[in-house]
Amino acid sequence: MTAVEQEKTAPPGIPAVDPAKVLNLMDRVMRDMSGAMTGIMCAIGVRLGLFRAMAMSGPVTSAELAARTGLDERYVREWLHGLASAGYLEACRPSGGFLLPPELAMVIAVDGSPFDLSAGYELMPALAGMTGEVCEAFATGAGVEQDRYPAEFYRAMERMSASWFDTMLVQQWIPSLGDAAARLQRGGKAADIGCGHGRAVITMALAFPESEFVGYDAYGPNVEAAREAAEDAGVADRVKFVRKDATKGLRGHYDLVTAFSVLHDAPSPVALLRAVHGAVAPDGVFLLLESASADDPADNTGPAATVLYGTSLMYCLPASLADGGPGLGTLGLPPARIREYCGQAGFRSIRALPSANPFNALYEIRP
Repeated sequence: MTAVEQEKTAPPGIPAVDPAKVLNLMDRVMRDMSGAMTGIMCAIGVRLGLFRAMAMSGPVTSAELAARTGLDERYVREWLHGLASAGYLEACRPSGGFLLPPELAMVIAVDGSPFDLSAGYELMPALAGMTGEVCEAFATGAGVEQDRYPAEFYRAMERMSASWFDTMLVQQWIPSLGDAAARLQRGGKAADIGCGHGRAVITMALAFPESEFVGYDAYGPNVEAAREAAEDAGVADRVKFVRKDATKGLRGHYDLVTAFSVLHDAPSPVALLRAVHGAVAPDGVFLLLESASADDPADNTGPAATVLYGTSLMYCLPASLADGGPGLGTLGLPPARIREYCGQAGFRSIRALPSANPFNALYEIRP
């Protein structure tokens, strides 16, 4: 049908469109819907340990997998066929088995893998459950308080960052900061802003047994969980966690201050940076991790940007607004703005560091 013919036959009020483009976009929408359904099935696989039970084991039938996991075979079978249709699993004929490719296992099923993204699937159900409250915020312009989000969401967030802290923090990031590692080896002081459940602080404390560490977080449940984790790790004698809004100032001077994906959520990012500037020793360093973002938002494209914008819409933006913040969003601190804010806070040296993760941008910042 030509454009002229289509325009003549289009119902009143419906604009003329290119039928080929419509069909292409229908295919795109169907693929995106398929991706969403795949995400739900993967969230089930992560939560129930199905992926872990399949990892590095070769093909497995639904009956064998059900026996390994103690789950119902009929549900397991439907899950296997669903993820085989999505291309996540390989259906092995004629045995009736299903294979989780070992390369994919490194991404979604192997604990401690530096490529682990499985916690991202755990974010989806938790954030989806907040859809109603976020829709209300669209209408009112208000935020959504942090304590409205389920505990599962915060656990998933901790798991998302755990692979970075376990495989990169003391192995790559701190060694890239000049003499910071040597100072902590001799016995220094370090602080983490927005410490969450304390994973980064505890990781550093285990790596540098001569040093002292403090974690700051304004959210009470995080502080309590971090204290328990420090006790379990046997570092509570050198680590303390403080419930405090860090923008109101930090006690003491530190050889190293860190902030991992918290600056964009701060009620006042510049005030927080000023507090950090006042807490970093004159020859110390501030390690900042933020979401990888382009200076022009129109250049934030592709899967990583979509994941970050979705997380921003469902959590970072409403939580920041509820806290009286500017609502920068997850991608609200591109390099130019970070340099601007750090300059306003008094920092003189800002250097971008290599980051192997597509979600992150890393900076070495000095007074």
